[in-house]
Amino acid sequence: MDQPRNGVVEQSIPKPRIDKDMRLALQQFVTRYALHPKNASQHIHIANVKIDSGETAMYAYWKEDQSILIMHFFAHPSEEQGLLWLHHKARIDLKTGVVATEEEMSGSNYLVTKAWAQHIVNVCLKHGQLLVLKPKTDRK
Repeated sequence: MDQPRNGVVEQSIPKPRIDKDMRLALQQFVTRYALHPKNASQHIHIANVKIDSGETAMYAYWKEDQSILIMHFFAHPSEEQGLLWLHHKARIDLKTGVVATEEEMSGSNYLVTKAWAQHIVNVCLKHGQLLVLKPKTDRK
């Protein structure tokens, strides 16, 4: 049963299911896009998040990259072109893709509000499953 915390009831959301294909897709992505040092461990907190529609979506907070990943796009391993697509379409850069208000989004499909991004990051850190990956050095 959900327990009130400071007068607010938090709903229990099941832990995310991270299968072999998703793990492999994330490994490929981290190997391709992790910044220096290339061999440093990468910390990805993956959580199911209840969104405005009432449905649940899976997101991840990639700590070292300072980004949010939209996880349903990471269901399968990808070729190089697919990784590029993921980097531009399934990743929200918290340094460049966040604005203060919805008005500042101006109909953008890639900008998000600071409040939304902070909510996703908080849920991922508090309720997420931590996946620690090391970039592979045998890139082609």
